[in-house]
Amino acid sequence: MPRYSVRLTRAEEREFVPFVHELLGLAFATIRGYFLGGTSVMTKGDASPVTLADRNAEAQMRRAIERRYPTHAVIGEEHGTRPGRRYRWVLDPIDGTRAFITNCFLFGTLIALERDDGDGFRPVLGVIGHSAAGVALIGHLGGTTLYASDGSSRAARVRPCSRLADATVLATTHWSTGEQRGGPAVERIIRAAKLYRTWGDCFGYFALATGAADLMLDPTLAYWDVAAIVPVIEGAGGAVTAWNGGNPLAEPSLIASAGPLNDIALGLLRRG
Repeated sequence: MPRYSVRLTRAEEREFVPFVHELLGLAFATIRGYFLGGTSVMTKGDASPVTLADRNAEAQMRRAIERRYPTHAVIGEEHGTRPGRRYRWVLDPIDGTRAFITNCFLFGTLIALERDDGDGFRPVLGVIGHSAAGVALIGHLGGTTLYASDGSSRAARVRPCSRLADATVLATTHWSTGEQRGGPAVERIIRAAKLYRTWGDCFGYFALATGAADLMLDPTLAYWDVAAIVPVIEGAGGAVTAWNGGNPLAEPSLIASAGPLNDIALGLLRRG
């Protein structure tokens, strides 16, 4: 399978991995102040929900980036784009706001660092962090690591699976709800799977990267949903493609697995 992230240098790893831990700490502290607190919910122009937890967590991370790396670009779901050069941060403070506002623990924080080597920005480092559980995955092509709030860490790897009949398949929502435009072809994948659950948003990719699920499906995403997930899954030994089989960064959508199930899923989807 092609790789859509690019390699993080050793110098960059020493520089940026400690900093993303700092960013996660800021986001986690902010989000925990609102979770389970009955925070008010606002509706954005695209009809998706947003809370002060989303907006304030992103603002905290942006301020830290701007202080430490004033020349870096930033893209955030809640506060827009700041231009810059060489490096770009992509922030989704709460991926799964619908889970967050219903007191579900599966929401997370997504952080990506991208580098421009002359042909456009591509991810070099990704983070999936779950503040409610106190765990985070930090990944790049050199490997993905699971960190816990007790200070422990271990390597994260996808588990091998080459048959849908053996697979646990996850999705953010069922294809027929209208929130995600998967189409009825998705039903063929679901019916062939051993287990299907809508334990989605970024948690689905966390489960995949830690060897607890086999295929994660997201037909409709935004760029800030994808950028962090690509290096986390690839660093854990998995593969990602867009819904059409191409680059998920160019066509924001995701099919993610240990590898063999991507082609199987794509074959079923292409049958219409």
